[in-house]
Amino acid sequence: MPATKKFRDLSDRVRRDPARAARVDEAKTPALEEYATYPLAELRRVLGITQAELAELIGKSQSAVSQIEHGEIALSVDALRAIVTQLGGNLEITAVFDDRRVLIDT
Repeated sequence: MPATKKFRDLSDRVRRDPARAARVDEAKTPALEEYATYPLAELRRVLGITQAELAELIGKSQSAVSQIEHGEIALSVDALRAIVTQLGGNLEITAVFDDRRVLIDT
């Protein structure tokens, strides 16, 4: 059985090699952007809910849900919380800084 390694040890090893650190940083940005922009429509489809069903759950029209999914109308934190809750999740908002991440209590 291979020995386990701590993530911090691996991260420190990568950071000591400038070329490896640059490759990690280059790959990290698009990966984080992709994660952060996971389409609401895709989440809804994966969960097997139609726009009309979601609209009924959150008290909006199907047209409004479509506009939200296409970025045509702004989405308030309260509306997003309602959508996420109705899809069975919990909304967490995190502020990301260069040196830390801060969970915002909403």
